[in-house]
Amino acid sequence: MKKVTIQDVARELNLSRNTVARALNNSETVAYETRYMVIEKACEMGYLKVSPSVLNEFRLHGDRGEPKTILVIARREISVFWNSIIMGISDLLNQNGCRLRFDFVSEEDERKLVLPPDFREEVDGIILISVFSIEYLEEILKKELPTVCLDFPASLDKTEYPVDVVVSEGMESVRAITKQLVRQGLTRIGFVGDISYCRTIRDRYVGYTAGLAECGVKPQEDAVATAHLPGRYYMPEDIEAYLNGLSHMPEAIVCANDAIAFLVVKALRKRGIAVPKDVAVTGFDNQEEIAKMDAFLTTVRVGNTRLGKRLACQLLFRMQHTELPPEVVTVDTKVVYRESSEKYVDGR
Repeated sequence: MKKVTIQDVARELNLSRNTVARALNNSETVAYETRYMVIEKACEMGYLKVSPSVLNEFRLHGDRGEPKTILVIARREISVFWNSIIMGISDLLNQNGCRLRFDFVSEEDERKLVLPPDFREEVDGIILISVFSIEYLEEILKKELPTVCLDFPASLDKTEYPVDVVVSEGMESVRAITKQLVRQGLTRIGFVGDISYCRTIRDRYVGYTAGLAECGVKPQEDAVATAHLPGRYYMPEDIEAYLNGLSHMPEAIVCANDAIAFLVVKALRKRGIAVPKDVAVTGFDNQEEIAKMDAFLTTVRVGNTRLGKRLACQLLFRMQHTELPPEVVTVDTKVVYRESSEKYVDGR
C-alpha cells in the first residue's frame, strides 16, 4: 500500500502543499474551517503524521496503525535528577500515542556488550539517557534504529556516528560563573570534573578556562582536577585525594556538577574550612532538592523535564525524517547565584 503524503492530501482537496502542511501543523495562519477539512481528509486517506493533540482538538480519529514503541536505556544509577528527565520523555511520548519501555543496563552487561531483552521484540526508536562506553554504543547502533542520546562520550567524533545528541548548555553558563568569581576579587580558582567522560563536562571545563582567560587570570594548576578516575570524582575518597594534593587552598572551586560540589563542601567543612567564607564552591544541575541543603549552592538550572521532552521530540522528528543528517541540539540553561559563591577578598 502506497504511503500517503502531504502532496496527496493537497491534490485531493485542490489546495497548495504549503497550505496543507500548515493546516496539519494546526497553524493559525490557516482558517479553522480549512484546518478541519484538511485534517479530516488526511485521516480519511490514512495519513499517519497528524499528532494526537491535533486530532483531540478537532475531535477526530485517524487510522494511525500500530503505536510506535520507544525504548529508553539507562545505567542503574537512576535518581531524582534522572527521574524528572524520564518523566519529560514519558509525557511527550504519551501525548503522541507511543508505547514506552525502559531497560536498565548493569556494568557487567555493558562490559560484556549484552543488549537489553526488549530488543528481542519490535522497537521503533531508542533514547539513551546515560553515556555508555564506545563499544556498547556501537553495539546498539548495529540495530540501525533511530537513536537519540542525552550527551555523548567526550572522546568520540560525533560526525562518525548516526545519532542525534541533546545536550544542556554548559560552556557559557560556567564561563559566567567563573567571571563572577573573578569580579569578586578571587584569582586562585580550581576546577573538579572528569573531562574525558562526556561532552557536557568537557564543555563546562572549557567555560571555566574561557572565563579565567577573559579576565586575565591563570588557573591554579594543582587545583585543576580533570583526569579520568573510575569514580569520576563522585567518591568521597576522590575529593579527599584532591584536597590533599593542593599546595595552597584555592579561593574558589568550580565543580562540574552538584554531586561533586556537595562532596567538596562536605570535605571542606570536615577540615574546618567554611563555605563560602574561606572557599567559594559552585556546581551545575540544580540538585538542591535531593541534597537536603537549603538553597545554598550556586548552580545552573537545566530544567530536566523540559530536557526529557526535547529528547522525545527529537526522536519523533528523527523517526519521520531518517533522510536528514544527524543533529546536536543544545537546550538553554540558567545560572542560579546563591550563597556558596559569595566570597569577597576584602571580607565583605
